[in-house]
Amino acid sequence: MKSLIILSAIFIATCLAGKCEDCLNAGNHYCADTKLCNSPVCLNSITHIINCPFPPNVTYDDNVARTKWLPLFGASATSAEMAQKCFDNNWPTMKLSKRILVNCSDPSPILPLTQCAMITAVDTTQKVLVMSFRATNSGTQLEEEILNYFVAKKPFFDSGYIFEFFYDAYVALWKGGLEAEMRNLKYKYPDYEVWVTGHSLGAALASVGASWVVKAGLFKPDNIKLLTAGQPRTGDYAYSNWHQNTFAYSFRVVHAHDIVPHVPFQYELVDHDKMYHHRTEIWYNNDMSVGSPYHVCQEADGFYCSNQNADLSWNDHTHYFNTDLDGYGNKGCPKKQ
Repeated sequence: MKSLIILSAIFIATCLAGKCEDCLNAGNHYCADTKLCNSPVCLNSITHIINCPFPPNVTYDDNVARTKWLPLFGASATSAEMAQKCFDNNWPTMKLSKRILVNCSDPSPILPLTQCAMITAVDTTQKVLVMSFRATNSGTQLEEEILNYFVAKKPFFDSGYIFEFFYDAYVALWKGGLEAEMRNLKYKYPDYEVWVTGHSLGAALASVGASWVVKAGLFKPDNIKLLTAGQPRTGDYAYSNWHQNTFAYSFRVVHAHDIVPHVPFQYELVDHDKMYHHRTEIWYNNDMSVGSPYHVCQEADGFYCSNQNADLSWNDHTHYFNTDLDGYGNKGCPKKQ
């Protein structure tokens, strides 16, 4: 009887010992359901430290997302004139600085040329600089992205790998005017925050962009805010882990059954490269109208939140904050009444 009590005590102590990270570092599994180490019955085991549950260091604000960040999506997807109208309608103190348009096609002669675009903007009242990247804007570009998932990755400095298409597209923008622009803005406004954003392809480029300007030594991560919508998996485990350990303000907004955040599939049997999302996912499992509830997901890329969904939707990808993003920028980002 005494031995049984001792064994039970050891078992309970083992289950309760330490945090998720300590549990995994000891070679055990952590149970997301019971929040115990080596829980004998567990439907959702965590085996990667990147998915250890914890809340973000900063607070997500739904109103700021739909009134400030949403118009930035639209402004990047249209002409310079309409981009400024997006700001005038929603953020009057924000002024367009530069629109950059470059060829970002795969060098293959099979597919026609496609372009990537982004804008920079400045608000001298609120002391904010903006980098906003345009979403995928054609079927050809989408085809290039999808094909790229099966081709190659490129090293991201000393922090893992990212998809080649995203790397090459960002470098094309960087060399096509973005580097000179950001260095000039940094010189003129050295203490400003940098807001980085994008939807779809633009979301992946925003993740890379925020990371790049830190690696380049232009801005400190504490001065950067990143918010993306409908972001595909952008980099591998090492990149995602570095990213979430570097940025306090980094949110990935996902609308309900949006298919793109699940591309490419993260499951190890399918994805031998083991690509992962970085934190923090904000999941709206609804139409994202004003007042809709949302989940602040405590795992980076686990099986909670949007990864629960098996039925995926393109329509949810093109609709964020109850707004059809197709044509939103070309209409001057009309303000919601």
